[in-house]
Parts: sequence; structure tokens; C-alpha cells
Amino acid sequence: MVAVGPITSATAAHHVFTVVIDGAEETSIHEGVIRCSGGGTLSVASPGVLEVSRLKHVAVRGGGGGDVRFARCGFASAEACGAASFHRCDAVRAVDVAGGVSVRRCRSADVERAGGAVSIRRCKGAARVHGAGGELRVARCREADVGGCPEVSLGRCREARVDWCGALGVQRCRSAEVSRCGAVRVDRCGEANVWSCGNVIVRRGKVNVVEAHQPQVWHQKLAEPAYSVPTEIMTKGRRTCLKSTPMVFYDCLRTA
Repeated sequence: MVAVGPITSATAAHHVFTVVIDGAEETSIHEGVIRCSGGGTLSVASPGVLEVSRLKHVAVRGGGGGDVRFARCGFASAEACGAASFHRCDAVRAVDVAGGVSVRRCRSADVERAGGAVSIRRCKGAARVHGAGGELRVARCREADVGGCPEVSLGRCREARVDWCGALGVQRCRSAEVSRCGAVRVDRCGEANVWSCGNVIVRRGKVNVVEAHQPQVWHQKLAEPAYSVPTEIMTKGRRTCLKSTPMVFYDCLRTA
């Protein structure tokens, strides 16, 4: 590694990033540019903003609340930074980020304890987010695993698992497993299972809803209403049908 082109600034010393490249020794950078073998670079674009590009394995910590931007890296990790963004990387990881996290066109993403909003788009593999302080948006991912977020929006994911979140919107997902959330809205999903949630709104989807206070199915009597057992909600056209799974019961309401 060769450091060139220092940037002098009165506030640069307050944003010191600790960088580990390819498992080597830790390196501190708060100004200038570090060029690595293979064409990778680390550069301080402005005080508190570190840009990392074309490195196979890189981990960045600290920075005094500064931001880190990764582009075209292999494994990229940001820990205890102000904000983090990843673009066209393989596996990315963000832990204890004070601000927001943005992931675009990466293979997999793992976000844990982010203080701001989190946005993940076009993730070829799995996207895991636990503990986002702001709004979470996940779109076009193969698999989404979400927990502990106040507001979640999932779109065009093959598989989704959501637990212990606030408001949740699921749109155009093949399958979804939802538990212990607030208001849930399902739009055009293949199949979704919802447990112990608040209000559930379904639009063109197949949803199995089980309330938290309900006993198991085999404890129910056949004479009891069908709404006391797991309910399958199907919408088709302008009619909404509620179908209980263990008994033959239909109740179709016109939604017009």
C-alpha cells in the first residue's frame, strides 16, 4: 500500500477511520489516498467521507461519525460509522451504524443496528436486517429476513420472513412468513402466513391468519364459528372470500 496526496483540513483529524484490508494489519486514514495492489483505493473525498473501491476484502471501523462509501468490492464491512453505502459489491455488512444504510446491486446484505433508514435494492442473495431505526425498504431480493424495525416495505422478493416489526407492507412476494407485527398489508403475494399481528389487509393474495389468543386447531369444536380457527383469505376480482381451513365455510362479501 502506498499513501499519496494528503488532504489538509482542520477537522480531518476528528474523522479517523480504521481499515483492515485482506486481513492484514490495521491502517488508520483521515486524509489522503491509499492505493493498494490490484487497483483498489481508499480515498478521503472530504473531511469525514471515506470512499473505498475495488478491494477484495475490506473492513472499516470508526471515523468519528463519518460516512463510508463502498463501490465494486468483494466483501465490504462498515462498523460504528456515521452512514454507509454499498454499490455493486458481493457480500456487505453494516453493524452499529448511526445513520442510514444504502445497498444497491450487491450479492448479499447483512445490516444490524442501524440508526437511520435502510434501503436495499436488487440483492441477488439474502438480505438480512435486524434493528433499523428508520424506514426499511427491500426490493427485488431473493430472500429477506427482517426483525425489529418500526416500518418495513418489501417488494418483489421470493421469500420473506418478518418478525417483531411495526407497520409492514408486502407486495408481489412469492411467499412470506410474518409474526408479531403491527398493521400488515399484503398485496399480490403467492402465499403468506401471519401470526399474532394487528390489522391485516389483503389485496389479491392468499393469506393464512392466526391470532395470538387462539388455541390450537384440534381443541376447537365443530360447532364453533369458523373465525375462531386459522383463516385463509383470498381475494379475486371484486369479491373477498374468507375460507376456514379445517371446515368447509365460505363468506363472500362484495367489496364494491
